[in-house]
Amino acid sequence: MASTVDNFQIIGKNLVTITNRMLNNQNLCKLLYYSTKQPLSEVNISNTDILLDTHIRLYPKLPALDTKGSIINVIFDGFETNQSNENTVIATIRFDIICPVDEWIIDESSLRPFLIMSELSSMFNGYNIGGIGKLRLVRSESLILSNEYSGYTMVFINHAFN
Repeated sequence: MASTVDNFQIIGKNLVTITNRMLNNQNLCKLLYYSTKQPLSEVNISNTDILLDTHIRLYPKLPALDTKGSIINVIFDGFETNQSNENTVIATIRFDIICPVDEWIIDESSLRPFLIMSELSSMFNGYNIGGIGKLRLVRSESLILSNEYSGYTMVFINHAFN
């Protein structure tokens, strides 16, 4: 049986796996990087690693007021003992999608935050990651940070051995 220490190590590995999957999704990277009205029509980003710590962060941080483009904070949000099986814990991973308010409306088929959410949901809802089950989207909520930035939080859970 895995220990709690192992669970934390697995979460670290899972966050790296999640980040790599995000960096390999050109649509997601374009929606984050380009602040234009047609981000999906822009050229592919040849080195998506430039988005690390600027547009994709593994820690919670608000953007500077002069930031262009959108941000996703990928955050391990905790363990909770599974009440129906105390040998497992429920791990929570949260995606905070933060967009400048003046970049929400784009000339694509939807609003920028919802296109980002759609990419994340298709990539991670049902994705088998370290643990004993698949990531499962359990909720999303609006996120209003200031008059300049707002977005949504998406919460996924996964089961792991305790």
